Amino acid sequence: MPNPNPEYDAAWSRFLATDSLTFVPETLESAWAHGRERYLAFLIPVDDAAAVAHLRPIAERIGSIPGIESYPEDYWHITVKGAGFLVDEPSGSDELSVSAVDAAADHAASILDGGEQFKVTLGRANGFPEVIFMEAWDGGDVRRLNTALMERIPALPRYPFDGPRFLPHISIARFTSDEGLPRVKAVLSELRDSPPGPSFTATHIDLISAHLSAAAPTFELLRCYKLSG
Repeated sequence: MPNPNPEYDAAWSRFLATDSLTFVPETLESAWAHGRERYLAFLIPVDDAAAVAHLRPIAERIGSIPGIESYPEDYWHITVKGAGFLVDEPSGSDELSVSAVDAAADHAASILDGGEQFKVTLGRANGFPEVIFMEAWDGGDVRRLNTALMERIPALPRYPFDGPRFLPHISIARFTSDEGLPRVKAVLSELRDSPPGPSFTATHIDLISAHLSAAAPTFELLRCYKLSG
């Protein structure tokens, strides 16, 4: 599958030009998290054997660079739609109660359950100021689902990167300092010259609660939506 989205190239150009990264403590203490620990998301787990085998040496190589921390394999995923924070007493537009999550999960079933399975190809290595990622070339299916969830479930927060700006990706590492930034740019530039990786089929989408901490987030499965063959 050819690279379907020129916005990946734009993201790469921005990353090459950046000298300002976002480190783990800043993410956890930012206004985005603001002390909240349980972040909700619809996502596609990346657990296909060929995909994992392709990503593993890349993550290991990146993780050997100073200032880079690789995510564990069980964290690898493609976010479909961020769903806000689970809190006891919601007070903001990006917060949901347990009952609101249950209602949103039921509503999502009418959008996701029985939807068509689709192929994802592991594209090139790339970077945001927060993470190093692999491009997920999917022909627009993830963006389509992101838009449907955003538009049809009013309880879900609307983020600036949703809808037409949504860029599917697989985060493989995060930054703990800027010590290795020149090296990581060089390694990613080299990796981008490699051919795309294997393709895998997205067979289901999970609604999870991610427990945020200084360590890599851990996921609690709340609902699984099966896609049809």
